[in-house]
Order: sequence, then structure tokens, then C-alpha cells
Amino acid sequence: MSIRNAVALSLNYRRRRLDGWARRLLGRTPSPDLETYFLMRQDNQTADAKYQAGKFWQGINNEFEDFLWAGALTNLRNEYFNRRFAGPEPASRQVWRALLWLYYQHLQTIDTDGFLKTAVEPSAGGTSDQEIIDGRPMSLDFLQSVEEVYRIREAWALAGETGSPSVIVELGGGYGRLAYVCRKMLPECTYVILDLPEALICANSWLNRVLPGECVAYADARRRTTLDREQLQSGKVWLLGAHQIEAIASKSIDAFVNIYSFAEMPRQAIDNYFAQIDRITQGSLYSKQRKLEDNRIDGVKVSSDIYPIPQHWRLLFHRTSSLYEAFFEAGYGTA
Repeated sequence: MSIRNAVALSLNYRRRRLDGWARRLLGRTPSPDLETYFLMRQDNQTADAKYQAGKFWQGINNEFEDFLWAGALTNLRNEYFNRRFAGPEPASRQVWRALLWLYYQHLQTIDTDGFLKTAVEPSAGGTSDQEIIDGRPMSLDFLQSVEEVYRIREAWALAGETGSPSVIVELGGGYGRLAYVCRKMLPECTYVILDLPEALICANSWLNRVLPGECVAYADARRRTTLDREQLQSGKVWLLGAHQIEAIASKSIDAFVNIYSFAEMPRQAIDNYFAQIDRITQGSLYSKQRKLEDNRIDGVKVSSDIYPIPQHWRLLFHRTSSLYEAFFEAGYGTA
């Protein structure tokens, strides 16, 4: 829960209690609900002590009457006092942890390598998104990346390829979450990130900490005007500007990946990247995007059917994302 939400909840809690006190002190007529509550409380107080609240719950119950006087029963499911014995706030850390636990269990069904049995997400860069899941720190980013590596491999296999892809290029790699997990799950692979400077500097900072010695120095990478397969495989992790996709030699990479960013681009950029993907990729594409992105700033609506898929590509799968209903994932054979 954010600090703003926590403060708002605290202020609302105090306001409701003060309202209840005021109504009671002013001698307001109890509502029918309150009168029924008084009867319930009277019956409970005359029952045997083993049926009455202990000290812990009695303190909570004393607050309840204030809320009842304030009319909190009308929208009781939204009220703070009802959270005492109902579900937690939707934005609470408890719900966040439940999501991670459920997603973690789901991923066990596809984790054929047993990666998650021993996996530990690094703490570098901050741990505020992490929870202890099955005894080890993990975040949603980490778990998503594990699933995405398996989907990359699935697309690769369905495209008729053997083993695992050796050279993987991701357009829009963010701070490098998928690159990190790919390098851990597919240690023989070379991973190339193409991105804009603001994301690229994040990836440069984080990946150099969590994959020490694996990243080709950007000062070197930026000078490359041509990058063939052999050159790419001379390094483990490349951090390149988005424009350097043009330097990658034709049919020199195995798998291309884009997570969540195609749908945020203007149509001209989408068309260009798909032409480049077709030029440099000899195996498969894995893409995960919003089903409909209303990009009002660029004045374009991007839906799943506008992507310029080359006619010779083969659709391998197209389905709703396991995590988000509003997103789809798709795999294509590009050879």
C-alpha cells in the first residue's frame, strides 16, 4: 500500500470514529441496525465467558460501536472495520504476496528444469517488490521472466529448432530482468538488449552488478557498425542503442523477443522493427503485448491484428497471457 493510501485510510478511520462518538454524545436515535446490535451484545454478555471475546478482540469490538453509530454498515465491505475479519485491502502487501505465491505455484507446472526449486532473485537495485516465497526472495518481475524464458524456448521448439536459442535479441529490455534470468537458465546463450537511453542506462547499471564480467562495455559496443553472429557470440550480454538493430547482420540471431513495448510505439516504428526482425532472425519471435493499446499521445490505437506479420512467418501460438487478461502472447517461426 502506498503512503498516500495509508494516510487516506488512517484519516478516514479517524473521521468515522469521531463521527460515531459525536452521534452518540449528541443523543441521536439509534438506527434499527444499532438497536439489533445492542440486543446481540446483551445476549452475548449474559452468555458463558467461553463464548465472549478475549481481551484482543474486545479492544477491537469497542471500536466497532463507534463505526456502527457512524452508519458504516451501509457500505461495510469498503470500511476499515470490516477488514478486521474480511479480506485485506486490495492494494495491501498481503494481497501482493498472495499473487506471487499463486503465480509461483502456477509456474511449477511448466518449470521442467526445476529452476524455481533453487532460484534466488538478487537484491541488487532494491528489494521493495520482493517477498519470501517458498523460503527465497522473489518478485513479480522475476517470476514473469522465468515464464517468458520457457515461452521463448517453446516458440523455438515449435519452430522446429533443437536445443535452445544461442543468440537472443530483446527489443525494450527495461532494466534487464529477462536478460538476467535468460543468462541463468540458458548459460550458453548470448543476450542482446536494444533500447532507448533511459532504459539502457538502467540495464547497464543493474546487469553489470548481477552479471559481473558478462556485459560488453557500452563504450565498445556503441562503436560497432556491423555485428555478425560470430562477433555477437564473442560476448555474453550486449547493451545496444535501438538504432543498432541495423548493424546486426542478416539471419544472425536465433530468437527475437519483445515484452509489452510494441503496443506503445507509433505505427511507423512498429513497421520498421518487424522488417528488421524478419531480416536478422532465423528462428523465432516471442511477443507479449496489450490486446488493445489506446496510444492517444501518438494518436494511434494498436491492437493485436495490426502487427505487420510477414506472410512467410508461421504462427506457433497466440493466446491470452497467463498473468494479465488484457494481454496476449504469441510465437512465430521466422525462418
